[in-house]
Amino acid sequence: MKVRTCILLAAGLPALLAGCSTTVRPDDPVYIRQQQLEARVDRLDQVFNNQSLVNLSQNLDNLQGQVNELRGDVQVLQHDQQLTKKQQRDLYSDLDKRLQKLELRMNSVTPSASGAGSMTTAPVTGASAGTDGDQAAYQQNFNLLKQGRYEDAINGFTNFIQQFPQSPLVPNAEFWMGEAHYQMSDFQGALVNYRAVVQGYPNSGKAQDAMLKIGYSQYEMQQYKAARKTLTGVIKQYPGTNVANLAKQRLERMRKAGH
Repeated sequence: MKVRTCILLAAGLPALLAGCSTTVRPDDPVYIRQQQLEARVDRLDQVFNNQSLVNLSQNLDNLQGQVNELRGDVQVLQHDQQLTKKQQRDLYSDLDKRLQKLELRMNSVTPSASGAGSMTTAPVTGASAGTDGDQAAYQQNFNLLKQGRYEDAINGFTNFIQQFPQSPLVPNAEFWMGEAHYQMSDFQGALVNYRAVVQGYPNSGKAQDAMLKIGYSQYEMQQYKAARKTLTGVIKQYPGTNVANLAKQRLERMRKAGH
């Protein structure tokens, strides 16, 4: 509009110089020239407006395309999240079943003369090992974990290990402490507990699960090379098991993501 105003002012300048009281005749060359300029300015305005609409339409199309692309990314992320949750539920279900079997076996053990029962290949000694006291304390802390009270569960399992250091449930307590850290996204803290199980209790039923979760934790910390090595070790050391299948799935996911 500023351009149009300038053109009209320039076109009408001779008429203004000739005097404002002068009547403009239709055949006046200046008047004719002014009308021509106005017509040209109108055409330019129309072209400009049409071009703006075209650009606006193109911008809207581009934005719509980006929105569609982002929606697709969100759907992929949601699918991955659901898959991860399912894998986590499957893992918990498998672990709970093992825990129930372990507790049934513990209840069926006949105490020795010292009052201690042995449930694993590692020797279990001490008056408190395998007693109702450690089972009750363990179950109480495990319930805190299931309720999502992760800090309380960590503190409870820490006290449990200090109170019942010879209990056959210590490896389980270490593992579930790692799970509590993992659920809080404290993957470095989780690694400490998982490694305590693998290194300190290699014959425990929790050793293979702890090794898998070491690989998971390394993955979450973007230590992809270490994660691949750990998960590959799970497959080789525990072939045909549920943890081996989960390790394969995570390695495939890493491969697709370029990790």
